[in-house]
Amino acid sequence: MDSFSGSSRGGFAPRGGRGARGRGGRAPFLTKTRETNPDLEKHPLGCLIKEFGSPDLGLNPVDLAKISDCQYVASYNWLNDEVPTIVIPGKPPQWTPLQEPQRLKEDSGQYFRDPNAAMYPDYPMAPVVNAVLETDSEFDAARTDVFACGSTLGNLLRFARGIDKAFRFNVVVIGDTVFFMRKDNDPREVIKDVRGFGHTFPEAYTTWEHSVKGSETHQRIIRYKFGGFSCLVRFESDGYIPDSSAVTNTTPANTAVGQGDLFQAFQGATISQQPTINKLGSLKIKQGGSPVPQKSIFDLKTRSGKYKKDIDMSDILPQLWINQIPNFIVAYHDGRGLFEDIRVRDVSDDVQAWVTDNSDGIRRFATLLDKIVDIARSNSDKLLEVYCPGKEHLEVREQYGDGAHALPADLRDGLDGSKDGDGGDISDGDEYYDSDEYGFDNRSDDSSEELDYTACSAHDCGYCGKCTY
Repeated sequence: MDSFSGSSRGGFAPRGGRGARGRGGRAPFLTKTRETNPDLEKHPLGCLIKEFGSPDLGLNPVDLAKISDCQYVASYNWLNDEVPTIVIPGKPPQWTPLQEPQRLKEDSGQYFRDPNAAMYPDYPMAPVVNAVLETDSEFDAARTDVFACGSTLGNLLRFARGIDKAFRFNVVVIGDTVFFMRKDNDPREVIKDVRGFGHTFPEAYTTWEHSVKGSETHQRIIRYKFGGFSCLVRFESDGYIPDSSAVTNTTPANTAVGQGDLFQAFQGATISQQPTINKLGSLKIKQGGSPVPQKSIFDLKTRSGKYKKDIDMSDILPQLWINQIPNFIVAYHDGRGLFEDIRVRDVSDDVQAWVTDNSDGIRRFATLLDKIVDIARSNSDKLLEVYCPGKEHLEVREQYGDGAHALPADLRDGLDGSKDGDGGDISDGDEYYDSDEYGFDNRSDDSSEELDYTACSAHDCGYCGKCTY
């Protein structure tokens, strides 16, 4: 199998209209990233509890510094709705490449940095937990040590590897489970000056199926063991390939959409929208879609092919490892939106090679995770946060002021096993369910130095939004 060589990801943009959506991972690539550092004036730091540097991290035993027993747990889609609405289990968009390349318009509009926070700023983790409890009424929170997302774990991995990047996230303990919650300067922060084709390309080359029509993004939760802990990890999926065994180095012809669907595809690809600002309050929960196996999930990047240089995978591979994504699509354009070189790959071997080459950094990552979990559990009565000003040191602090809880009271009770007697809906006025026109639908609708703004760096690039790794 040929190997790529790195760059990375970012963004979300709620959009209106038929088939429109915005999903993370398709921000423009910047050879010089525009990172958004934590705003300490807007969000002051609380009291220091512990401080240490990456040189202080010992090497965790090799047998613990690996991901094992990965399993799909739950998933959901955000809908483009005035009321915050998720569909469980939802479904990622299907890879449906065009039969003939068509020139796409450049991205335009505005994009949220984090869809979960933007859609439901009071409790961004609530949709995740709702999806888990709704999927598995017998879910045992006591089996989970860490509940995190690809962004928070990716930040810790970077620090353990000595990569210079400032970040912060909140840490809350519920029962014995430690929650890591990303913390941006503003939950509804949008990025201006959009450039590239990182959103119009997937809008033309993937399709939301009927059972999840109106979706904006697909969020997945997986469970695996790492560092001696049972971890639940949420991440955003760019899409799925119907037959993952058919992954090749070129665009699969058997999934191309017909010309009758071409106009509809481009309707979504050329819309310039403003982000939807949802009303605070209720979280509406619907049933729809169907689970997709992890082996079919892909991550997607676009890049200019102007300089005939393969995409650099050095920042992408650790992200694929954390999220356990086996497939990768890179699409090269001619600089003006014509994509004639699209490569669809199973990169499992490349990810494993990266793991072997970076074993020491991964072992320090396991040690760091162990230290933070221990500090959090020892201070379970406090709301904490992790703050890293750069590669030199990392701090665990109390959250300033009142702080931010991970979940509303009813969901905290739900995780402790105090759900309603019927083991079904979780509803106290903050969430409500609507079967509506949705229903479980298991059928597949198989029907040089110049800035390059068409694939994101793993560092927050400041372009499209949510750099999820």
